Amino acid sequence: MKRYLQFYLTIPAFVLLIVLPGCVKKYFVDTKRNKAQLALFVQGFPQQGEDTQLLKLYQARPKLVHIDPKPVMRGNSGMITSSKVVDTQDGLHAIQLDFTTLGQSVMEHITTNFRSRQLYVVLAQNDDHSKTNKVKMTCIGTHYINQTFSTPLVFTPDASREESEKIIKLLNKTLKDY
Repeated sequence: MKRYLQFYLTIPAFVLLIVLPGCVKKYFVDTKRNKAQLALFVQGFPQQGEDTQLLKLYQARPKLVHIDPKPVMRGNSGMITSSKVVDTQDGLHAIQLDFTTLGQSVMEHITTNFRSRQLYVVLAQNDDHSKTNKVKMTCIGTHYINQTFSTPLVFTPDASREESEKIIKLLNKTLKDY
């Protein structure tokens, strides 16, 4: 009887080992030229037993902050419909990310569960001068989560207007290609 049970428990385990890897979607950063991808990370708190990563903020005067190692949202065509540079009331510029219906619901979940934390917008793009994987990761903006929202995310980028326009052009091209 014991061998009979082992045999019938082994078959489902074997099938799961074969089928499951095909079902798991692997995420990657598209490193082709003239492409860019976004990822949103939340502020992490280094505690014993929990992993965090360091992220460098501010290009002019760099500062290191801790973030959770996994992004809470990836800025692909399933989450973001478009991005654009908008003028603010104080004469500066900001970047606006417009979400799909799924992106709105994910953003609502993020802003509800991670209230009173910083949300970091990280840009990944090709960099031939990178020593590791030829991908340059740059934090282009932050947003303090003080209330639940699902509307477009608007943040002031750590970039000049020309750099922001270039980032938006790359992001929209990447979104259109997928």
